[in-house]
Amino acid sequence: MSTDLEKDKKEARQKIGAYVTTVETNVNSKILEKQSDGSSFEKTKSEVQKNLNSLGDTKQRLQGEITSQFDTLVDLFKLSSLQTGESGSNTINYLLTQVLGAAQNTKSRISEIFIEETLKTAGCSQEQTFTDGNKIYIRVNQIDLFKLLKKDPNDDFNKLLYENANAVNGVHPYSMDKQLYNRLQNEGVSFFDEFGQDYIGGSNFQIMDVKYVTSYNIGGVTYQEDAFEVSLSNRLSGNNISDFLRDYYSSIDLLDFNGLSVKIMNSIMNIIDIKGGLSTSEKEEQSKFEKLIQRILGLCFDNNREIDVSGTAKLSTLDNIDESFFEMSPLDLKNIENEVNNMLNGVTEFEDCGNVKLPVNVKTVTEGLNKIRLVPDNRKIDALKEILEEAAKDDNWKLQLPDGINIDIAIKGGVLKIIPQAVVSTILSPKVLLGMMIVFKSVGSVIMDEVEDFATFIKNMKSFMVEFVSKVGAIFVEELFNLLKKNIRQLVEILIIEIVKESKNAQVKMISSILYVLIQLASIAIDWRQCKSVIDEILKLLNLATSLSNTRLPKFALAASGLLGGYSPTRAMANITENMQKLGLPTGDLPDGSPNQFMPALRAMVDGQRDEQLANSKTEVFIPPLAVVSVGGGTTLPARGTGKTF
Repeated sequence: MSTDLEKDKKEARQKIGAYVTTVETNVNSKILEKQSDGSSFEKTKSEVQKNLNSLGDTKQRLQGEITSQFDTLVDLFKLSSLQTGESGSNTINYLLTQVLGAAQNTKSRISEIFIEETLKTAGCSQEQTFTDGNKIYIRVNQIDLFKLLKKDPNDDFNKLLYENANAVNGVHPYSMDKQLYNRLQNEGVSFFDEFGQDYIGGSNFQIMDVKYVTSYNIGGVTYQEDAFEVSLSNRLSGNNISDFLRDYYSSIDLLDFNGLSVKIMNSIMNIIDIKGGLSTSEKEEQSKFEKLIQRILGLCFDNNREIDVSGTAKLSTLDNIDESFFEMSPLDLKNIENEVNNMLNGVTEFEDCGNVKLPVNVKTVTEGLNKIRLVPDNRKIDALKEILEEAAKDDNWKLQLPDGINIDIAIKGGVLKIIPQAVVSTILSPKVLLGMMIVFKSVGSVIMDEVEDFATFIKNMKSFMVEFVSKVGAIFVEELFNLLKKNIRQLVEILIIEIVKESKNAQVKMISSILYVLIQLASIAIDWRQCKSVIDEILKLLNLATSLSNTRLPKFALAASGLLGGYSPTRAMANITENMQKLGLPTGDLPDGSPNQFMPALRAMVDGQRDEQLANSKTEVFIPPLAVVSVGGGTTLPARGTGKTF
């Protein structure tokens, strides 16, 4: 393993590709040998190799795609899967299920990361307290980055953007986004005024009152602006800020799968932007925000790389991030312009489909998203996949796509790579940012005072965004690494078994029996944001296949090796021909009587290798210390010997 991350990633891709090809070739060779009676030499080469070449699709797609750590592991997983042809859909489906499952199953981890980074950014300790009765004023635009609260949740389409359940105080998870919209419709009427009690947190105790105002006074200064007035309730266990935050976040769904599904579908099809009539400027700002999130997901925390803000390579750590990190490159601006045009024209495109512009069926996708809201949690992932599969069946798309394009794989592959970004966007909702702002205002932090939109939020919250987004991304990197590890274990075990069969060596058989234990022990504690350590772990696993296959000939065999006749090109060619004929590969003249040029080409390669071997080959051997009996004992020094290979 080198100190160069890109070199190591290339080595990992090459090793996985070689392992998969070796395993697939062995399997296909056995299949062909069974199918052939040894006489079907008239088969054309292209027919025979069709199965062997089917593996190349995933490898070719991998070339030139060096993006985030998550993207790299997605590609390595697809490359390592022992599946070809239509089975590629199985690989994508499996990955999609696992990664979406990780989003559902790690809510508590993500929530704790959000709380920790909020407290760290606010500059307060876990023990810091707030003063009961103080009124906190939070501008609406500070927490409504996506302009959600401007949309009526009772509208047939807009209801997709809000929680599914009605907002009932004390019932958790509470639909706080709906309640914040409700407060905006009732200026001057507080939560307590309407429901007769303060808002009830996850502890089942009242924790705060919320009211919408259009003017307020702080220190004798009157402000004319839309704001939420928040009054924190006195807590029996003490007014600890961190306790309040956990109490609040445990009462809402920080990462609602219904909302995540909407974000995903909007990212790949502009479904919300098209239907909601998003303005050009709003779409531009939203696209810039998403690209910055993706750029942060490309950060590396190895402390040994310089920044590359192109978004296509791994980046260095937080201390090295300057203002240029938040600037859009000419290529970014061009892509954003294209995204805006796609929204205005009601179309979408996928990279794997040659960027053909495909019309979006808003009605079908909307019906699917509504269905997700009605199914139980254990069916939501399948319901989302059904939306994608239904979209892939669109007849209008089939007519426009080039031949050979698997649109189902293209769509799901596109979804897979934007899941971490969609998770972050879903979390940055009004109800979640409300809790953050309460903490900031409680400790007198002014870090959010200048926030009005996406751009000002991400710049003022640089430290928070880098730490939170990268740690969320690390959760998905860990998930993918564990999936990839299973695939590598399968590859390595298959190769070891083949080596065992060839060597007939009991030592290697024992090695293979403990392979699983070694693979489990090969991993150490990893910071999933350190790109080099993750790739190094992958290379360790891959190297097990070769490092554990050390075999030695018994002494009697070495002693008898002098009786061998040496390498024979003719004998080698005969062996090659025999093996090809066993597989039914064409070795004789072609059906039209013309010479089979492939066989002379093989012979030319064999002869060329032999010529090089005769001219330049040599053998180096290590001579271990030898006992010297005749002169009173002792041993000779280790030595090196040379010889000729022939």
